[in-house]
Amino acid sequence: MNIIKSQECLKFTGKDALSFVDSLISNTVKTDKLFFSYLLAPDGKIINWFICETINNEFYIYQEAENLKNLHQIFNKYKIRIKCELEVINKEKIFSLEISNDSISINEIFESSEITSWTDFELIAELPSKKILENGLIPNEVSWLDSFVDYDKGCFMGQEQTSRIKFRGRPRRLLKTVSDRTQVLEKI
Repeated sequence: MNIIKSQECLKFTGKDALSFVDSLISNTVKTDKLFFSYLLAPDGKIINWFICETINNEFYIYQEAENLKNLHQIFNKYKIRIKCELEVINKEKIFSLEISNDSISINEIFESSEITSWTDFELIAELPSKKILENGLIPNEVSWLDSFVDYDKGCFMGQEQTSRIKFRGRPRRLLKTVSDRTQVLEKI
């Protein structure tokens, strides 16, 4: 089990908040449940991964502070004629993350003395780090495809390219963390 802590989050409020976010992220917006998702570029490449939560028609994205500011700018670009407000707020949350062979799960906990950094968790879980994302990575090249992408939800940004690889072929490479604490894309 790994414990990560978020000091801030990106908060979405307003009449169109949930439908707006649902149209952009790779996983279906779930009510009263923590879940993982990606924000993909129009070409299907991962921009960032994050933890999500919906509470009382407000949507929250948890990630490191630097990534939240970047996500805030990106989501604002797509907010045209949408009744939705976005802001990065201080909101501390602690998450317990359980990794098994074929699944990754998340739960909120309320205290812990052993905190794993977001960067260390990316290495442990083989989630894409900022450095590896600069090389261009699609969701199909990460082990947790089914936990981060919902192919039954309909359209989302980058969905066409991601679906094409899932249903018509297979990725040529897969993200792995190697012993020197770096990430590489291994050919399959």
